[in-house]
Amino acid sequence: MTSRFDDAALRVPVDPALARAEGRELIRREGGRFGEAAAGSRIVFQAAVLVVGAGVLAALYVLIVQLMFGAPGADATTVVIAGLMVVPLAVMKIRGAVRGRRASEVGWYRLRRFTEANGMSYTAIEKNPVRPAALFRVGSSRVAGDLVTATAHRPFEVANYAYDTWTGRTRMPHTACYAMFTVRTALPPMTLVTAARDLPSCAWKVPPSHRPLVIGGSFDVHFQVLCAPQDDDAVRRLLTPAVQEALVDLAGNCDVEIVDGCVFFIARRALPNTDPAFWEWIEDLAALVDEQLDRQGGSAVPGMRVADKARRSRRATLFARTRVRGTAVVGCLIPLLFGVVATAVISAIMW
Repeated sequence: MTSRFDDAALRVPVDPALARAEGRELIRREGGRFGEAAAGSRIVFQAAVLVVGAGVLAALYVLIVQLMFGAPGADATTVVIAGLMVVPLAVMKIRGAVRGRRASEVGWYRLRRFTEANGMSYTAIEKNPVRPAALFRVGSSRVAGDLVTATAHRPFEVANYAYDTWTGRTRMPHTACYAMFTVRTALPPMTLVTAARDLPSCAWKVPPSHRPLVIGGSFDVHFQVLCAPQDDDAVRRLLTPAVQEALVDLAGNCDVEIVDGCVFFIARRALPNTDPAFWEWIEDLAALVDEQLDRQGGSAVPGMRVADKARRSRRATLFARTRVRGTAVVGCLIPLLFGVVATAVISAIMW
């Protein structure tokens, strides 16, 4: 693997028409003859369910306000006002679906050219992937998307991953992003569970044979180390001060698992894999594996990457928590306010 990726394909403008045509072809190829129709139908169905559900809630909301102002019960105005209240939601949902589809098409277009330029392979979807990490032994509806695989000096695989767990009859969707590196050195199996805040809960469980291991110093503040008791000494030898520093800086927001000759770095949410900063991070992880874990002599020194403040800042944006925009909050409050005012005025006039 080279020390630097050629990320020009991730930066140059993309013709939406070309991306759309290639995206449709990709959906047809991955989904079979009816792939594109099925994808469109799924979006329409999800939007319809959401709008209908919101419409029922809006009708109940309007009815309560009507009763408060002396109305005898529901009438035609209940349905009309509720319908007007959900119109912004319907428009927002449709626009969001269209924008999401367009963004996916552009993403596929960029990633295919990025992988071609760097001698890697790209797979849009792999259902029920089998990998040795514990992440892949939990949940249902398991799908890895945007798989990028390299087989040169440092074999690795990167993908966003989605799966569902169930609590009773409630479906709990989860997303993750993993980077899997193959190593040649025999490393002790272990799991590092991040202690970073503001992350989704960990849905998978460490192997039952693993027990907590205290490393000492500040590293225990950032990670909980777990391994089989017979591997305690080997794990301590592997986690040198240099390795600890690199892991905290490069993977402090991730869980790390070493198993069956592979090192997994697992973020508990999907990451923007068309952002050049994402591939800078993969470069840094590869350098960490090369120079500190596998010790086969890689192409870059992790310490140099960790010390790069600009690089560290760009890396931090990958894991920044998405904030709800003020316009989205206002967009939800306006229909509610409209419902109250419209219902009150009509009720005052009619009753």
